[in-house]
Order: sequence, then structure tokens, then C-alpha cells
Amino acid sequence: MSDLAHLPPGLLSLEQWDALVLDPTRRWELSEGTLTMSPRPQLWHQRVSRRLTRLLEDHLPDGLEALPEIEVITKASFPPSVRDPDIVVVADRVFESRPARVPASDVVLVVEIVSPGSRGTDHVMKLHEYANAGIEHYWIVDPDAQADDRFLVFRLDGDVYRRVPALDADTVRVNEPARMEFALDELTGR
Repeated sequence: MSDLAHLPPGLLSLEQWDALVLDPTRRWELSEGTLTMSPRPQLWHQRVSRRLTRLLEDHLPDGLEALPEIEVITKASFPPSVRDPDIVVVADRVFESRPARVPASDVVLVVEIVSPGSRGTDHVMKLHEYANAGIEHYWIVDPDAQADDRFLVFRLDGDVYRRVPALDADTVRVNEPARMEFALDELTGR
């Protein structure tokens, strides 16, 4: 059950965000102090997430781990932003302190899988926000996009992301943060 009836007025701080009791059947993020909600991912989305997490785990170098749906603080200063990416790759050392969420500075890669209603957020807002937070790698999986845009790979260049060629026909090839080659159909099951 949610306590949205008792939502503090104005923009939320990280402390107020932590104090909220939110409906777990929804997905919640904090965007510049503003609470945002989206439906939980659909079945096909979860399939893509699980399969890509497993591929990453099989290929990541020692010291890195892929995790689904953990909170990432992209901006700690007021008004804060806390995102809930579909997949996050972090260094093993972050587990030592058992954090509830991780700062962007500890994140090597974020992956967003586009769902109905999230295309603009994933392709525009989060592209900008993750770059500003200094996250080195950002991947967008969009199975319903045009052929060349179904798997997008970005690498931080200064303070902006530059697209890195990764999709050739139906084959994804990446070198960072893990060297991987796989057919896009391995994720989607199509």
C-alpha cells in the first residue's frame, strides 16, 4: 500500500524519498525531486532483462557484476534524482557496505529496456541524466524500434554520450565493459 495521501508538498529530498511507503506493484523513481511512477515491466520485458543480465554475467571481467533493478542515485544534491534502471553493472566492492542503492560513481553500465511509454524517457531524459552523472556506458534495448536502433550502445565522451556502433543486422558486438557477441534474437526470443 502507498502513502501518497501523505506526500510532502514540493520537491522531495532523499530522506523524504526513503521515508515513503510505495506500492510495490508499480515502479518508482525520483526525478529532480519529483516522484514518478510507471507500471511494472511486462513479461517480454522481463525476459529480455533476464537474458541480457545472464549474458553480461557470463562475459563480464572479474570484479564486475550485473544486477537487475537496483536504485542508482544520479544526483544526490537537492533536488535529487534516483533511477531504477533495468540492469546495472557495478564493481564488486559496492557490496561491502551493503547499500540500499548505489551512487552513479560506482556504476559502470546502465541498461534500459524500452517499454510502452518509456521511449522518450529512455532515449532523451535518461541519456542526458546518466551522462551528467558520469556513468561510462549506457545501452538501450528497444526491440520495437527500427532495425538499426533496436540495440543502442553509448560511451561517455567528456560529459556527453557518443553512440558506438554495435548492431550489425541481427548481431550485437560490444567490447566494453565486456567483450560480447550475440544475436539480438537471443534476448527477444523472436
